[in-house]
Amino acid sequence: MKKALKLALIYLVILILGTVLGTLLYSLYLNLLGFISGRDITFFTDTELFQSLFYVMPCMLIFIIPVISYYRIRHPGGVLQFIVFIILCLITWVVLMPATLKLRDFCNKKFNFQIEREALSPNYFRKVDDKVYYFTREFESSGAGSVAEAPAIIIDTSEYGEVDYRVIGDYPGFALNKKALPYREVQLKNIFGADENQIPIDFKLLITKINSEYTPDLRQLLLLFSFVLVMCSIYGITGFFDWRLLNAVILFITVALILCVNSLYYAPQFDILKSRIMSNGFFRGFGGIVSEPILFLINCFFALVFIITGIVKFAVRQHAKKAR
Repeated sequence: MKKALKLALIYLVILILGTVLGTLLYSLYLNLLGFISGRDITFFTDTELFQSLFYVMPCMLIFIIPVISYYRIRHPGGVLQFIVFIILCLITWVVLMPATLKLRDFCNKKFNFQIEREALSPNYFRKVDDKVYYFTREFESSGAGSVAEAPAIIIDTSEYGEVDYRVIGDYPGFALNKKALPYREVQLKNIFGADENQIPIDFKLLITKINSEYTPDLRQLLLLFSFVLVMCSIYGITGFFDWRLLNAVILFITVALILCVNSLYYAPQFDILKSRIMSNGFFRGFGGIVSEPILFLINCFFALVFIITGIVKFAVRQHAKKAR
């Protein structure tokens, strides 16, 4: 009983502390993305904190079940602990997740929390490829709806380069804007790199899909159920090995694979493969029952494997105890 109640307490503590710490760190990340040389730095603004909170909170709710599953590896309990785990899964996905997403949508409609995009500052040298840009004054807009413009000295640093002077509009396709993405300043892009080796997990996509699946539409609910089931069923592999370190490693790899599959499934490069599979009569018919039948079956298959693994392992251990 003590271990079961402690699991619930650990759930609450990790959820609160993780959300607070994650919100602060992600707010600093947003501040870094929007940083412009020569501008005043303001940390933890209302807008950044709001955006951070409603990004971090759903992410924490996705991760909280694997986290307490890891806690269970180090502190295994009995049937009561498993019952508490099921209750925590229900609280997470039936109460907290939809409430968080509804509150986020309500606040987005009620208040304006969009971060304003600042123009690049003058009197700084910014290099892109072989060209160096130097704005002589602030960007200004000539009228309503027009793009802000500023005169700039452009120095071509190639072998036969020249110096040019012209007015430049703050268009998204402008070199200093395009090459700086996802940052606002191209210098930061040069410091932190091109970010080409991104992890194949898109949390914003996952949260968007989860939000769209909380609907009265049974097809969408079944797809959400498959994701929730496979995330919660990892409890079955927490005691697969007698060595706790191996259980922790397999848990980490499994959670990463689940999130990767559910992210990469929506990648455009897999559209052709999915359309070929969906041309099969079974999948076409199954598509009338559940949205994204391929992903539904993948999630349910692995959930079934994890559940059966947990049941078999529990039965083997009980038999071993009786044999003693």
